[in-house]
Amino acid sequence: MSLFSQATVFCLSFVLVGCGGGGASSSQAPGDDFTFETPDTETGTDNQGDTGNPQSQSQPNILLIITDDQGLDASAQYDLSDNLPVTPTLDQLAQQGIVFDNAWATPACTTTRSSMITGKYGVHSGVLNIGDELPADSITLQRFLAEDTNTSNYKSAVIGKWHLAGTPPAADHPATMGVDYYAGNLRGTIGDYLAWDLTVNGVTSQSTVYHTTAVTDLAIDWIDIQAQPWFLWLAYAAPHTPFHLPPSSLHTQTLSGTDQHIAANPRDYYLAALEAMDTEIGRLLNSMTEADRDNTIILYVGDNGTPTRAVDTAVYANGAKGTFTDGGLRVPMLASGVGVTRQNVRESALINSTDFFATIASLAGSTVTDFEDSQSFAGLFSDTSSASRDYIFSDFEGSSVSGWAIRDAQYKLIQRVNGDQQLYDLISDTAEVNNLLAGNGDYTAVVERLTAVAATIRQIDNGSSGNTGDTVAVDITGDIFTQRSGNCEDYMAAYQSTSMDIFRSVLFTGNLTISSSGGKCQFQANGVPNHDFNDGQQSFPNNLSEQSYNYEITTSPMFAESNTELAIGNDNGLMLNGVKIDLLAAACFGVGDEKTGCGNMAQPWRYDPMYAANGFRVDSHNAHVQPNGSYHYHGTPNAMFAADTAVESPVIGFAADGFPIFGSWFNDNGTVRKAMPSFRLKSGPRAAVAGFNTPGGDYDGTYRDDYEYVQDLGDLDDCNGMQVDGVYGYFVTEQYPYIMACLKGQMDPTFD
Repeated sequence: MSLFSQATVFCLSFVLVGCGGGGASSSQAPGDDFTFETPDTETGTDNQGDTGNPQSQSQPNILLIITDDQGLDASAQYDLSDNLPVTPTLDQLAQQGIVFDNAWATPACTTTRSSMITGKYGVHSGVLNIGDELPADSITLQRFLAEDTNTSNYKSAVIGKWHLAGTPPAADHPATMGVDYYAGNLRGTIGDYLAWDLTVNGVTSQSTVYHTTAVTDLAIDWIDIQAQPWFLWLAYAAPHTPFHLPPSSLHTQTLSGTDQHIAANPRDYYLAALEAMDTEIGRLLNSMTEADRDNTIILYVGDNGTPTRAVDTAVYANGAKGTFTDGGLRVPMLASGVGVTRQNVRESALINSTDFFATIASLAGSTVTDFEDSQSFAGLFSDTSSASRDYIFSDFEGSSVSGWAIRDAQYKLIQRVNGDQQLYDLISDTAEVNNLLAGNGDYTAVVERLTAVAATIRQIDNGSSGNTGDTVAVDITGDIFTQRSGNCEDYMAAYQSTSMDIFRSVLFTGNLTISSSGGKCQFQANGVPNHDFNDGQQSFPNNLSEQSYNYEITTSPMFAESNTELAIGNDNGLMLNGVKIDLLAAACFGVGDEKTGCGNMAQPWRYDPMYAANGFRVDSHNAHVQPNGSYHYHGTPNAMFAADTAVESPVIGFAADGFPIFGSWFNDNGTVRKAMPSFRLKSGPRAAVAGFNTPGGDYDGTYRDDYEYVQDLGDLDDCNGMQVDGVYGYFVTEQYPYIMACLKGQMDPTFD
């Protein structure tokens, strides 16, 4: 099987981004004009004065404006809604530049900001959720500019919302990330636009100036003292909650501002915050000298979609901020100013928020046009044919949504960690109301293609910067594993295999990708084993079909306060050949036909699939296929380790709590022998259980309740694990419970 081809990536150079907001007194009334002149690029006329550095003669100032929680339904440049803000400043930027129609962020603030400042998807940066802290060793855009000899003369500042320092945020976090000057709010939200914590270079005080105005004032003051090329990351908090009434001079809405009116009309106040931000952006641009303005490129972009309370449901009925719908991912984006020779045009190229990194670096003079997951889109400012991305991608892990989304020019695939998939045709179904996977059409090829590209993107080790070559997968067909490390990160790679359904003579291709980020290992697999299967005395009642597994485990497993019991509906772990462990049968005495339907874990007398007389039709690997087509192990997997040879067994998989699963053999003080469980058959006739029918007869192994745990009876504990050489793990045993009886740690929710 050939592994997935490397997805191409691309970058944005000049865009304004949305993430929050406020308002202030302004010298510019809505509608005041400003213009940009394109300098003579051949002579490199310096509009900033002679700084003694020849690079400054042709380097533009770069103004990146990020708005907070602004979707396309709240942007007058997209005309999707009948209820839009009045934004003359942004309208003029659009008329003098480019409006991008297909820019994607992530579902939330922190993750988008991280993707822009690092040029990495969340799976690679480790920042996947709201409030995650940007790692101290991250190569930020500001650090990159300072260390590149072609751009080291730039002065950089971040003014406004930071939201990358975790909780609680350290006041000096921006400085540790390489930011020359920081002034703004470190946290993700402010409780009051007129009373908020202002941190300036590590020192925090209370500000009573309307946030949008204060941030604009800080930007004006900083720009005014610059004598070298500058890069300003200006992140407004508007129009993020709390919804409020901005100063009347900054907006056109007619609002009372009472709590009751705000609660009843949140979108109106949301739009007022956007208008106030637009007014203040105009004041900022008008405050610049003509020379500065003529040598400045402006990038404007939103950080995620409109919040649910303010979204126009006539535009986005199926989702808003915090989702993988276009209501959560698709954001307004503009480019205007010096070097943007295409004016008053729309651009359909696919743009990722990661692309701002490489775009801004290349605009500043770096020779780097792609970096990590970022590719520069600066060429689009003058050339309609310079688009380079075939796909855009977004990932996120949160309490309400976890997974990823990917799209090409036509199709969009959403993959959630719980296995749910949605596929939309964005050409014919812009509102995303028709999930193609719920219909009768066959879109297998589309899903496989998009999934393959996403799998390549999600590999943690994606090579050197800008690597677009093919990733070579490790062929594990029929392999006996040898590695004994209990650290899941030591197995990061892409794996492939081929196997045959013996009874049906059908050939299958398996794939498994293991990556790591944010303290977790990620496993993406299609559930096809690396060995032949369905070779029992009877064929499986269900046929295997490829799955789309997306599991995660912690890289630092720990014992929980109490054991996690196995349960129907939870997978127990994943083997290193991409096949899941699901030890329980949904079959109990006296329930239905005694084959399926027993999901109540309080129900006694659950059948043991490994008891031959029960007729569960497992193959030689003690596995079979569920009705949904998933192949899974119920007991000892007779593959992946030398079951009949006295050699210390390798790790063959990982349990849902992150602890490794070893084969059967361990070194017992110099003697290599098989680990013995501490369970035994009870003796005598089966005892009645109050409230339930009793099958009668003697304990013989038909049911899991026929066994009891006896401490120290064997080598293993009550979950069928032990510590060897300082590493705790579960061991495969020939007798009950075969792999594990429970989990010592906390199960990752992706196995639920």
